[in-house]
Amino acid sequence: MDAVEALEVLVIVDNVTDSLSSNPPFVETEFAGRLRRGMRQLGGSCLCCAAHGLSCLITARRGAQSQTMLFDTGPDAWVFERNAVRLGVDFASIEAMALSHGHWDHAGAMPQALQMMNVANGGKAIPTYMHPGMFDRRAMKLPDSRMMPVEDVPSLASLAANGAAVVSTVEEQVILDGSFYISGEIPRVTAYERGLPGQHRLNADGVWEPDELVLDERFVAVNIAGKGLFVFTACSHAGLINVLTAACARFPDVPLYGVMGGFHLSGATEAIIPQTVDDLGGFDPKVVVAGHCTGWRAIGALAARFDQAFVHSAVGKRLTL
Repeated sequence: MDAVEALEVLVIVDNVTDSLSSNPPFVETEFAGRLRRGMRQLGGSCLCCAAHGLSCLITARRGAQSQTMLFDTGPDAWVFERNAVRLGVDFASIEAMALSHGHWDHAGAMPQALQMMNVANGGKAIPTYMHPGMFDRRAMKLPDSRMMPVEDVPSLASLAANGAAVVSTVEEQVILDGSFYISGEIPRVTAYERGLPGQHRLNADGVWEPDELVLDERFVAVNIAGKGLFVFTACSHAGLINVLTAACARFPDVPLYGVMGGFHLSGATEAIIPQTVDDLGGFDPKVVVAGHCTGWRAIGALAARFDQAFVHSAVGKRLTL
């Protein structure tokens, strides 16, 4: 992976909207972005909406050249299209798409996103990077032991029909002129990060079996010249510390600059908030951007610990790093 001169991140889908809270100078809010693009009247019809899920547009720049990829798409087509149009996304500029893991709240709008890219780029197929385990049928085990199936991610056939050139592999990838690194499977090394409690997968014999480790989860990383490694972790089912440990081990000569995504420190994983925050401090990140599934208790703990380095992710925020 080669260093890039600058990185821009636009949050298309996230669990919250927030244009009122203060932010560091490198963060533009949804309202500010709309004003910059010529909004003349503030009202509900021109704004984005929040939804349970995550989607980020990531652009790496070297001089006048840029490469753009879409990282996840959020839960459904309506939310993705509404937000992307209102945020002025240039779909013709998107050269690749990656899915972080096989969950509906990150994958539901993939067909819609592909269609919008294809219309904008004249029908050019979009390289779409996925782990083969993302297509497994999954369910959550309820307290009464019933299995609650969850929506499948779009199939290979559906993705291909909507313009994807799918790369389904467990191997790591370096894409778009060396600008982006997509990890392979993330080693589980901590004792306290144990995945997604209650998740099961349907095996080849048609039997539900435990699938709490979510081994199909991957992260994306970019090396920003003069700053260091910036890591995108959409849900951190592997564990935030496992993700960062793997990223730093893969690029031992590049310091960690920052991390962004859902840290999944809500619900059953709230118990590991203190240890996660402490261990994150050991990486000395200069930017910590948390959203989606992180949870409000963890958001508070992270904001208190990292102060000016902390950013609460929200729909429409644009980060220039």
